[in-house]
Amino acid sequence: MAVAFKRPSALVTGSTDGIGVTTAKNLAAKGYNVIVHGRDEDRIRSACQTVRNFARDWTEGDGISVYSVKADLSTIDGTESLASQVKSLCREHNLNLSVLMNNAGVYSEDRVITPDGLELTFAVNVVSPFILTSRLLPVLMQQPKSRIVTASSISQSRFIGNWNDLDYTKRPYSAHAAYSESKLFDAMLTAEFAERLQKAGLGTDRITCNCLDPGTVNTKMLYAGWGPIGIDVESALDQTWLCTDEEVENTTGKYFMSRTESWSQYDEKQRLRMWDLLSKLSPDSAAQWELDVLTCTSVEATR
Repeated sequence: MAVAFKRPSALVTGSTDGIGVTTAKNLAAKGYNVIVHGRDEDRIRSACQTVRNFARDWTEGDGISVYSVKADLSTIDGTESLASQVKSLCREHNLNLSVLMNNAGVYSEDRVITPDGLELTFAVNVVSPFILTSRLLPVLMQQPKSRIVTASSISQSRFIGNWNDLDYTKRPYSAHAAYSESKLFDAMLTAEFAERLQKAGLGTDRITCNCLDPGTVNTKMLYAGWGPIGIDVESALDQTWLCTDEEVENTTGKYFMSRTESWSQYDEKQRLRMWDLLSKLSPDSAAQWELDVLTCTSVEATR
């Protein structure tokens, strides 16, 4: 008896413009159902149509479906809402979520404090991926194999400037410093997620977790912080590569730059300090992560 084809699905956060919509388009062209995420209804609607139109020009893109979710990732409640919406979509439409692309990010020229009392860059670039990855793990683990990919950056810091002042209350606010530190946190978070999964017995044959520098790309973020010094956004294909390519299907816990494993922060003490910090900010997500890993491990043992 022939096995029915189960089309994979991918969630790309922050996918209404820039590298996000480019990644969503190219995943659709490779045959993935795509969940587009944004904050504005009109921009979400436009991005969904852009993804559909692009996919039609590719053989593998024939028959794909595009879905949308609206959520503000600057707040803990907003990120939890996104996770809930995605879970509901997967149940309602029988979607096989096998890729989580944590693409959404901000570069804030001004110091902004969120309703949760967090500096905006840290909230969107670090806390949100922690919560979303934790909450969507059981959905991802329902598939034979899944990938978690997070956008870090070549501009990531080598160290955290002040662990006790991440909201820049005591030190002068620097947009570059806040952004660079957030991208170091993303690399550390990737390594920690990967190690915890492997220690639980969830190997790379089931799930991988990596991050990357998506390239120096002419996006609104690059314009704001550095100017138009990058490549055209249509050429920004490294995220799609890390989400899909067989070359890296069994690689986990790594940071990639130009599709090559590069330096990243793997210091265990620093990673554990970060995990403790994020767990205190969102204890429900941390507890859910531990429960989901335990549950997934138990399911694996019965396979």
